Amino acid sequence: MRKLVTTSSVLTIAVALTACGGGNGAKGEAGASGALEKAVQAVVTDKKDVTISFWTSTGASNLPFLERMVDDFRTQYPNIKVDFSAQGRVDELAKKLTQNIVSKSTPTLSNLDASTFPEYIDSGAIVDLQPYYADGKIGFSGEEQADFYPIYLDEAKSFGPEGTLYGFPTNKKTTDVLVYNKTYFDGKGWTAPSTWDDVVKDSQTIKDDTGKPGFSFDNSYGDAAFKLMSQQWGSPYVAADGTADINNDATKDALAFYKGNMTKGYFTMPALMPSAGGKTSSNGFVMEETYMYVGAAAGVPFAIPNPKAGQKQFDLGVAPVPQKDPAKPVALSKGEDYAIFANATDEQRVAAWLLIKFLSGAEENADWLINSGNLPIRKSMLEVPAYKQFLASDKSDPKKYYMAAAVKAALATPMTYDKVTAKSGDIATETGNLWESVMIGGGDIASLLSQAAEKVK
Repeated sequence: MRKLVTTSSVLTIAVALTACGGGNGAKGEAGASGALEKAVQAVVTDKKDVTISFWTSTGASNLPFLERMVDDFRTQYPNIKVDFSAQGRVDELAKKLTQNIVSKSTPTLSNLDASTFPEYIDSGAIVDLQPYYADGKIGFSGEEQADFYPIYLDEAKSFGPEGTLYGFPTNKKTTDVLVYNKTYFDGKGWTAPSTWDDVVKDSQTIKDDTGKPGFSFDNSYGDAAFKLMSQQWGSPYVAADGTADINNDATKDALAFYKGNMTKGYFTMPALMPSAGGKTSSNGFVMEETYMYVGAAAGVPFAIPNPKAGQKQFDLGVAPVPQKDPAKPVALSKGEDYAIFANATDEQRVAAWLLIKFLSGAEENADWLINSGNLPIRKSMLEVPAYKQFLASDKSDPKKYYMAAAVKAALATPMTYDKVTAKSGDIATETGNLWESVMIGGGDIASLLSQAAEKVK
């Protein structure tokens, strides 16, 4: 997660909303059964015309598939006009939303990073979706609710007070996987490493054999490596009461483990590979500047070598993230959730909820999932014929084959999530900076941890 909204910005939002009488997002007027019933009657039964706006952070390569889904929604609900637009990366989208909350000119619907929700809830900027989710006419039946992977709904329910549902899972979910040079591994008679000890052992041989570091960890999500490895080593990261718990022996051990293997030349970072030079490892991986890395499942297509670009052809392997203790696996969910904004009318809220529901449908998501590489949020999505065919792809279509392999690897380990609080963005930013300061800058682990912990109290 990234820090998306600063505390000072949120204070400004809260003051502005209070002054304008706009802080009704905690329950929302449509939360009252009578108002919701009337709005459903108007939009669904009477087919009253209503216009909503939908902002997304979906990138250019995947946007056409989401646009197609929105077009299908317009066909099913011709009385609902959807003003749909891409607003840049999720951090850029959040900045625009923060500015527009103050002026009460937000879109009706948008996706948000999880770390944003507590601040938006406290400021009354978004509405509780539980009344819509449970509604007998426009909500999900008990069977449909059970079809969702619990991890995603549980995370959305955790954003606000018990019994509320301020967010709803988008179809933009992923998790980290291990990508490795299968051709090289097969030549050694190796299988994919399942533990960090295995990663070290293989990386040592790779270093001795090729002179290159064996492993890299993406840091496109700044805190990804810190969060995953510290929790695998036993750190809470975020305590039960929502406070940061990062300055502990488990975290120190995890950081020392990675740094120690970098010092030996076994591990590296994307910024240290000549062809990667940034936050992701794939550009270095395809040039065999490392032979395995951990990164988001949805990014696996970027790890496929392109001989036309002068890259040596080799097969990929994709496996679940390595574990410190396989008996206590830790894998973390990534991705955004939908939110409906409080400045919307009751009828707009109903229309936006119908769009959310449509965008979570199994059949509707097949094309999106196949082309985006994101993970299914419902079990029934795995049974859609087109998606089943995708998961069974062979090497005649390498891109689909490896994308399918990434999905299967991601689903092989149960995922979890962190409790988000108003400090979540700060924690993500500080731990991401700390990780780079230790691994690239050579900073002292104990002193940097102490400083970071003090900043996120």
